[in-house]
Amino acid sequence: MKFKLIIVTTCVYILSATPVLSHHSRANFVFDQTTTLVGKITKNRWRNPHVYLELQTTNKNNEVENWLIEGGTPTALRRQGWSKDTVKVGDNVVIVGNPDRNSEKNFLLIASLVREDGKKFSVENHSRPTAKGEKKPPAEKPIVTPSEDFSGTWGPKPGTINAVSGYYNRPPNDWPLTKLGESIVAQYDNVENPAHSCIERGVPLFNTYPYLQLWTRHEDRIDMKAQQSTLMRTFYLNLNEHPGDLEPSVMGHSIAHFENDGSLLVDTIGFSNNVKWGLAPGVNSSDQKHVIERYTLTEDGLSMDFSITLEDPIYLSKPVTVTGKYNKVPEAPFEPYDCDPDNASIHLSAPTKSP
Repeated sequence: MKFKLIIVTTCVYILSATPVLSHHSRANFVFDQTTTLVGKITKNRWRNPHVYLELQTTNKNNEVENWLIEGGTPTALRRQGWSKDTVKVGDNVVIVGNPDRNSEKNFLLIASLVREDGKKFSVENHSRPTAKGEKKPPAEKPIVTPSEDFSGTWGPKPGTINAVSGYYNRPPNDWPLTKLGESIVAQYDNVENPAHSCIERGVPLFNTYPYLQLWTRHEDRIDMKAQQSTLMRTFYLNLNEHPGDLEPSVMGHSIAHFENDGSLLVDTIGFSNNVKWGLAPGVNSSDQKHVIERYTLTEDGLSMDFSITLEDPIYLSKPVTVTGKYNKVPEAPFEPYDCDPDNASIHLSAPTKSP
């Protein structure tokens, strides 16, 4: 394959536009337009929370340009056949993706990459809009084992995350906030997102990440781990009340029991004070935060409905409840997660076009 450095932009027409959620908002990308870049890899950032490639190409004026290419998480890409050695610095590649809404930014969300040897690597995402007339190859149906006790690997049902935490990328506009809560939201600036510094915010974000969760059932507890977190939640099944000497933490302390209908009811207190965006983007949380969750397996054991009720009299004038659904997915081990602050914030300084 011969490579010539070019940039090609094409438009496609969208039938539906389901939001794409990530570690940070992806609303900045144009999903009804694709850009093709041909150039050389100058850096491969295979690190959490997202993989980034840096590409050098030449524009139509024969000027050298540098581009930042955003990929998925290392775990998600590995599941789709990628590895940290898929491309190396110096490799010539063709990359297709969605450009930034700011046409002055050289920032692209990758959809596919073709190496010089002709091998193609794609990035599938259920949130990516489908173009008019686009025919996707039928996906192989993986084997999914039903859950009988909440154990297993779960993923958010497509569309659920927007319904549950459409607040993931912006402050809630319909929550009953106190005066203090309103004043903090009024100062919202996504540049201050704690995620850009790899700072954990705990519940409820931990439960509504647009990533996979691994639930492990033990005799006395259920452990819950999120793909994109170094922390783990534990639901204690053998306690009727919380200990009186709790050490405050961002995850709090959770006790749980099963209702007569089989639902799992979880009660969590003991949260740290003054957690930035601990309730939602732009909405902090206090040590008075109280979270009540209900999880219910569907009859076939392949889905789980949930509701999360948040109380925090410092920032909420009354409780807020959000609901959603997880789907069971094929079992696979989670890779160790170590968030890199440089990778978490690199999208804030994407290169700009040549003057």
